[in-house]
Amino acid sequence: MEKKERILVIFTGGTIASGLHNKVTGPSKKSSQSIYGYIKHFFQDKNVELICHEPWGMPGKDSSNLDPVNWVQITSLIVQELEKGLDGALILYGTDTMAYLSSWLNLCFPNIDIPIILTGSQLTLDYKPEDVTINIPGAAQVVYYRFPGVWIYCNWKLFPGNRAHKAHALHPDAFIVSNGTPIYFNMDWATGIRKTAYHSSPYIVTPQLKRVLTLSYPKIREICQKISWMMCAPGMEPLVDLTKKIICIYGFGAGNAPLTVLNYLREEFGNEQKKPCIIACSQAEGGVKKPDYYQDVGIAWLARNGFKVWNQMDYPVEFIQALCCFALLNNFDNPGAVLSKYLQGPFN
Repeated sequence: MEKKERILVIFTGGTIASGLHNKVTGPSKKSSQSIYGYIKHFFQDKNVELICHEPWGMPGKDSSNLDPVNWVQITSLIVQELEKGLDGALILYGTDTMAYLSSWLNLCFPNIDIPIILTGSQLTLDYKPEDVTINIPGAAQVVYYRFPGVWIYCNWKLFPGNRAHKAHALHPDAFIVSNGTPIYFNMDWATGIRKTAYHSSPYIVTPQLKRVLTLSYPKIREICQKISWMMCAPGMEPLVDLTKKIICIYGFGAGNAPLTVLNYLREEFGNEQKKPCIIACSQAEGGVKKPDYYQDVGIAWLARNGFKVWNQMDYPVEFIQALCCFALLNNFDNPGAVLSKYLQGPFN
């Protein structure tokens, strides 16, 4: 008898696990059970063994309340099954922070040869029209088709895990690709035409991920709180905790910030032996940032004052936050060693 393929399904919550209560959306065990039924029905005649996990029970949690500790918990579940041999993973998650999780998983599982597909919904199952019954079978079909890598599936499209950005609050077309193009619906996904059947070998976990998985959950939360974001808006008053290890300056255009912000950081950290890492981010999503393009306002001006500054490149902010967490959890004393593998820099 042919060996069954092993597919992991993780239910975490979000709108896809919610329902309408007096015209207000909220967690719904009934909706969660319906979704579970949809997935079981999809795979029932496909010689697949489903491994289902509900790490926070049914109907789960809103993704706005999930943090890097929860990302690590999901990662641990995936690793446990990878070590036994796994053919794919389907993760149901809230769309509000889905791009953060997909970025994180992209960092944890580089070059993985099986699909890790995240999906969710903008509208609940009892709303008409709804997108639940579009996204669930679509994402499940991509898993079954064995399209490798970490992806978000939404509204007939696949978005690279490290490039996805949520751009719409309620419209079913929730995501865009930051500096790229999504992969649109492929007929092969619908027909189930696949390559010769195979079973993946146990995945070799990277040393970087192993280090993360050894940390306690309180330690993970403590470390990831050493990241700070500074939003540059006209007339803003700079304020930052001096204990932070990484500061992401969400500036303008090419990676610029007001002189009030740059001077504030220079003065506050002027006498510090170990200054925080600075990542020059931008509200302009498109294109590679140039934090040293302007002499007086570019964030790289901080580099000439003893700071180490990295360029956001053309990644979305969701990936930058996930990368900061990954960098600190790998090497708290020298997160720049990881940052430099993905970002241009340091400028100094």
